[in-house]
Amino acid sequence: MAVSPAVIKLIITAATDKRTWKVIAIIIATLLLPLILLILLLAGMVSGVETANNNLLDYSFKGVSISQEFTDDQREAVENMRSWLGELDEIIAEKENDEGHSLDVNMVRAAFYCLNFGNELDEDFDYGTFCECFDGLSFEQLETALQAVSEQFPQYEITGNMSQYIQKVYDYLNGEVT
Repeated sequence: MAVSPAVIKLIITAATDKRTWKVIAIIIATLLLPLILLILLLAGMVSGVETANNNLLDYSFKGVSISQEFTDDQREAVENMRSWLGELDEIIAEKENDEGHSLDVNMVRAAFYCLNFGNELDEDFDYGTFCECFDGLSFEQLETALQAVSEQFPQYEITGNMSQYIQKVYDYLNGEVT
C-alpha cells in the first residue's frame, strides 16, 4: 500500500512544527498524571506508616510521653509493652551477670516486642525460658531462635514475615533507624 505524497508532506510538516510537539507532550502528561499521583500517594502512605511505627517504638522503648491522640486501647498496649519490657530487661540483666549465658539483648527485645505488642501476656509468662531461646545465638541465627520460641511457646504464631519486622525493630534498637 503506497502512501500518498500529500500525506507524507503533511506528516513531515506536523513533525517539524513546535505546536504539534507541545500537543503531544500535553496528551502524554495528561495520560501519565493519574499514574504519577498514585505513585506519590502510595509513597506518602508508606512514609506515614513507617513514621507511626517508629513513634510506637519510641513510646515503647524510650518511654516517650504517649500522645493524647491515642485511644485507651492504644495507650494500654504501649503501657503493657513498657511494663513487660521492664520485666524482660530484669531477666536479661540476671542472665548477663551469669557467665554461662550469652544474649544479643537487642535481638531478644526486638523479638519480644514483635511477638507481643498489642496482645495479652499471661501473668505467669516465663521470661527466663523466652531468653533461653536466644542464648548463644547471633542475629544471623534468628530463625533458629524463633523455632525455639515456637516450640517453647505454642501460643505464638510465627509467620514468614516475622523476621522482617524483627529486623526493623532490631535496627531501631541498634540506632539504625530507616
